Amino acid sequence: MLVVFTGGEVMTGLDLAGAVPATAPVDALDVRLHHYADTPEWIDGWRTGPLRNLAERELPDPAALDAATSCYTIQLTVTDPDDLTHLQLAWAVAAEVCRAGAVAVLDAYAHDWYPAAVVAGLDPHRPFTVMREISVVAESDVVPGFGHPVHTRGMAKFGRPDLITGIAGEQIGEAATILNQLAGLLAEGHVLTPGQQIRVGESRTLTVVPYVPDDRIPDVGLIADGLLLTEA
Repeated sequence: MLVVFTGGEVMTGLDLAGAVPATAPVDALDVRLHHYADTPEWIDGWRTGPLRNLAERELPDPAALDAATSCYTIQLTVTDPDDLTHLQLAWAVAAEVCRAGAVAVLDAYAHDWYPAAVVAGLDPHRPFTVMREISVVAESDVVPGFGHPVHTRGMAKFGRPDLITGIAGEQIGEAATILNQLAGLLAEGHVLTPGQQIRVGESRTLTVVPYVPDDRIPDVGLIADGLLLTEA
């Protein structure tokens, strides 16, 4: 789901000719306009709290986000798709809304903000890059017995669980690289299963286990299921 903030109803039609392939699941597309006067708490929930902190860092003019009086939600629900045209379709619709007069776009699963001008200028034929669809987050607080939580956000867009690991501060960069590489494989159709082991370099082996927050394993607020990568 993408949330596109606007100053009211800006889109009067939708022309996706040349922007998405014929196999894109148009029947699964759900585009809705929400007015602030009707659902103020719901709309503010997208632009306050932690998401607001991200907007402050990722948008050139957060004040324009505050001034938005409406938003469009662009949502697709697909079951075991053969390709990623559902993502291509969602971004193509968002680009149309942005060209019509939006101010900002939130990728609801990845927790990423984009200025409307950036989305409006997306090349519909750009190559797929997993880092444009997910986030890799390194939490700043150290959890005793676990380390710094480093995890993905947004893998539900591929029908895959998010990945999380706990690591020492000096290993955050390496962990983020590993998660990015694994996320790319999952997005392309690969599967990780509990009990599976992953060789990292010459001396490290990670074991895949279900992610179940408890007294030792922190809850990082994943939207869907997760897999924990632990040192074997």
